[in-house]
Amino acid sequence: MAKGKGKKGKKAPKKDEEPDESTEKLFKLYKKKCTELQCSTSKALMAKFLDDDVEDIDKIHIWDEIGWQGVKALMESLKSVDYQHCISLRLWKTGCEDEGVRAIVDWLATNSTVRMLELLENKITPLGCDFISRVLAPECNSALTILKLDHNDIGSEGIMNLSKGLTMNKTLEELSLTYCNIEADGARAIFDFLIYTKSGLKKLNLTGNHLRNEGIRKVLRGVSCAKVLEEFHIADNQFDDKDEILQAFSFCMTRNKTLTHYDLRFNAIQDDGIKHLTEVLLEATHVWNVEVGEKVTQDILKEFKERCKENKGKKSKKKKGKKKGKKKKK
Repeated sequence: MAKGKGKKGKKAPKKDEEPDESTEKLFKLYKKKCTELQCSTSKALMAKFLDDDVEDIDKIHIWDEIGWQGVKALMESLKSVDYQHCISLRLWKTGCEDEGVRAIVDWLATNSTVRMLELLENKITPLGCDFISRVLAPECNSALTILKLDHNDIGSEGIMNLSKGLTMNKTLEELSLTYCNIEADGARAIFDFLIYTKSGLKKLNLTGNHLRNEGIRKVLRGVSCAKVLEEFHIADNQFDDKDEILQAFSFCMTRNKTLTHYDLRFNAIQDDGIKHLTEVLLEATHVWNVEVGEKVTQDILKEFKERCKENKGKKSKKKKGKKKGKKKKK
């Protein structure tokens, strides 16, 4: 961001318009805030500021450990200059913690451009989830469509706090909560936001939690009602293929017609369970991508994969049929 230089093709301001100097102001204020809070600047972010080819920063992606003070310095700077160029905020292993989340939420409450928020492995607790729920609530009017909080020990209390905002959220399309230590007692909170009739959620990733049989049954009841959900990842959640679990999957797969992709790997689904799901796919022909573990008899696994392949072929034929049926506009 050298003064006077910018990306090729960027339009010059009109005569009556003042040049946008928000990125330059952000750079100066960020350095000042870091000095005040006695914290280090982000090397990744500083490299962007000093890049001659970068005019505005649309993606703030930080992976160095700047601590919650560093996050606060950046968020306060973004808010002070009313920065409206950023569409993606990604903080990985920054040591953000709940205090950093508080500062992020404080900025996002005034922002209308950020679509993606990723806070991976940042020592966030249920308190941080409570802060985030405020941004997800409809009265905040947030632009967020993607939220990823993977590898934070938020537990069941954390998902309960998040659910306060998610139960009436219309804009979020992708939610990822992998390895967040969510137990069976957090399943009801997941159910609550899945059944919201105006939800826009298309992808839900709960890989690596501890929902077990009790939790997965409750979650599947919610998934069966999710009107636009397309992908559901529930790998490594310690459930098995008891009759009540298989019946729950049968009901969900046949009822939810938009959901085509299930990830069931690293759970205790054995030969009989895969056989049952193979039969279910005869009726649930819209389901064509089901990932299961490889520790199954090869013949049974082969038949299951062939059934998925057949369903995928049926879906392709339906799409072609729809295209042929469309009338050409004159």
